[in-house]
Amino acid sequence: MWRIRQFFISLRNFWYFRKEIWNFRGWDYNFQLRLWRKSLIPLRDSILNGYEVRDPRMKKVQAIQEAIDILDRIIDDEYLDTAEKELGIDFLNTTDVKESMKVVTRSHELANTDWKRLWRIFEGQNHAEYVMLLDRYKVQSQFQEGHDDVWNQWFDGTDLRGWWD
Repeated sequence: MWRIRQFFISLRNFWYFRKEIWNFRGWDYNFQLRLWRKSLIPLRDSILNGYEVRDPRMKKVQAIQEAIDILDRIIDDEYLDTAEKELGIDFLNTTDVKESMKVVTRSHELANTDWKRLWRIFEGQNHAEYVMLLDRYKVQSQFQEGHDDVWNQWFDGTDLRGWWD
């Protein structure tokens, strides 16, 4: 019976990813990012409607949504347009090489910032920082309870490994 159920779950998964699978090209990382983005959506929704405590749950949802937004920008490759708008320079219609380089340099900076933030979201926080903050709190409060507040203040919802409900 479980095999029949698993078969229909697999069919549902295939149907959900059908567009990404159909358009997949192994030689272009953009398609891997599309699969990753698509897989984050049901994860975000299940955590949003899950049973976890509200504060950390909503922080996770916000981090996942930020990752989805960054993946959208990377997939759409809109950095050149954004740099043009920021600098007020029309890249295609300028004849000044220095202005063109400003636009290209700024677009690379924007892309690198997004990539670094994306990996920071997936990597998560350094747990040693939390341990240090908790130790400092225990010394200050003379071992009184209330470390949940320290956790809520420290935790920002990042770390792909902890995104489950």
